[in-house]
Amino acid sequence: MTAIWYPLAATLLAVAFMYVCCIRPMRRKSGCCTTPPPRTRQSVDEEIRHTREELRVLREQAATREARAPRASGR
Repeated sequence: MTAIWYPLAATLLAVAFMYVCCIRPMRRKSGCCTTPPPRTRQSVDEEIRHTREELRVLREQAATREARAPRASGR
C-alpha cells in the first residue's frame, strides 16, 4: 500500500513546485521570461535582408553539390 503513496506524493510535490515557480508568476504577468525589445521597421528589414542572403548562399551551395554529384545511369 505504501508503494503507491511515494509516487503520488512525488507527483503532487512536482505539481505544487510547477505552480509556484511557473504558473503563478505567469498569471501575475511577471513571468520569468523577459519581454523582447520592440521591433522596428528597420530591424525587420535587416532581418529579411539577412535571411535572403542566407537563402542565396544555401542555394548556391546546393547547386555546387548538384554539379559535382556523379550522374546516375538511366538503366
